[in-house]
Amino acid sequence: MLLCCSSQFVCAQRTLRGRIVDANSGQPLMATVSVKNSDGNDIPIEGHHDLVDYLGKKRWYVEGEFTVITFEDKLDIEIRRGLETLPLIVTVDLTGETGGAREFRLERWTDMGERGYMSGDSHIHYLDPGTAHRQMQAEDLRVVNLLTSDFTNDLEIFTGTLDKVSTGEHFVYTGQEIRDWQLGHANLLNLKSIVQPLIPFGGSLFSMGSNPNLLLVPRLEEARSQGATNVWAHFSNLPGLESVIAFPLGLIDAVELMTYDDPTMLPSHWAAWDYSDLPPVEFPPMRGMDLYYQYLNAGFRLPITAGTDKMGDHIPVGSNRNYVRVEGEMNYHSWIAGMKKGRGFITNGPMLTFSVDGHLSGDTIRFQGEETVRARLKAESTLPFGRVEIVANGKTIAWKYMEDYGKKREVYSAELDIDIPLSASTWLIGRVTSLDTPPDASPEPDRIRAFKPGLLPERWAACERGRIRTVPPQLPEINQELDQEPCRVYHRGREKPGPDVSRKGRVCPEKKGKIKI
Repeated sequence: MLLCCSSQFVCAQRTLRGRIVDANSGQPLMATVSVKNSDGNDIPIEGHHDLVDYLGKKRWYVEGEFTVITFEDKLDIEIRRGLETLPLIVTVDLTGETGGAREFRLERWTDMGERGYMSGDSHIHYLDPGTAHRQMQAEDLRVVNLLTSDFTNDLEIFTGTLDKVSTGEHFVYTGQEIRDWQLGHANLLNLKSIVQPLIPFGGSLFSMGSNPNLLLVPRLEEARSQGATNVWAHFSNLPGLESVIAFPLGLIDAVELMTYDDPTMLPSHWAAWDYSDLPPVEFPPMRGMDLYYQYLNAGFRLPITAGTDKMGDHIPVGSNRNYVRVEGEMNYHSWIAGMKKGRGFITNGPMLTFSVDGHLSGDTIRFQGEETVRARLKAESTLPFGRVEIVANGKTIAWKYMEDYGKKREVYSAELDIDIPLSASTWLIGRVTSLDTPPDASPEPDRIRAFKPGLLPERWAACERGRIRTVPPQLPEINQELDQEPCRVYHRGREKPGPDVSRKGRVCPEKKGKIKI
């Protein structure tokens, strides 16, 4: 017995049995459960369960049911299931009870699957396939890419095919991450055979030259020969020197723009570049998002993806994820194919809908002369955000603030609907940012929410409509001097078929206009 208040009173032990179900179907659901007492202390649930300690709360993974044994009168319970379900936060009063059952009903606020999207995490370590399969169900995640590497000591989980734990709704595939601290990291997804050397890694994080560097390009070429999908890992964290070679050679299928780090901040692994002995004037520090925009301005078509780089219990799978709009049957390979085409958006919360004259992300609209198109951007989220923005060739050209920011609601939303006059080839991105971000600046650190590729013109006809604001994009003249040099790419001392890149690194565009969404 536990004595409480005084020796004259004995606190009764109480048992709460909880059942988590879908509000519409009544079917049991896997989810995560946090239980705290009135003092804010975590109370564990009974039995062995996977755990994630995230944002100040311990959350246990449960398969539809859970039990709590406690001496507390009241319990604060929070149940979550990914990004598409409303979080359930309730206080259960057990005063006067010794035990009881409660049913907790979870309600979706959106169903991206019905809209043709599959969510996936491109970067996970230190999980076995069975554990990954359980956790992804509780996080409402459809695709998990586990990665073996030089540091993980888990080569046995690699099979070169879809893992046997996969079901018709949830898919687990183990790939490989190759690493060099100066040259960059890359994730090899849908890989059939391990690319050697698996061990050791190349370079060193804090001292240039203390460990031999290992080129990524030959290994990317080997992975590509297997039909693998090559993703430049945590680009905002470690852009890597070799990206300037791998990108023009067409060896990268997608850029992992959002991981555990913020793409609006300088790389946290800046030391690896700082020790490269390159002068800052030639090797300026850049935030990952800005550097990615520079590649787009140079003419490279680089889809984006997202992952967690999960290495422990400090972050849940799919906290950053890529929603891919798939064609045909929903499976792992259709998710990969859609990601490579840029059909989707990356997010850690909001759901984005972005279209230009009915075309969605990944599409190219071709036109001649001048043309006006209608762009529509909508963001919805269970967490408040600042505004939606449209970015053209790296410049924010239109935005709209979310109305009634301080008003609490289940789902927050904002829409931007504008006409865009086009006169030259361009690209556009729709994104969600935090509150009070200046219109001509990137989002504040740690507040970025979501990105979705899109398009826009070289010259902007200013307009104002309601609370929509616009600024001249002042886009760079990327077409100048293109006719003065041949467009070729060189590889290992010989000409090699590939993207049309001149010796100055300029892309040779078509003379006709085109819009990349």
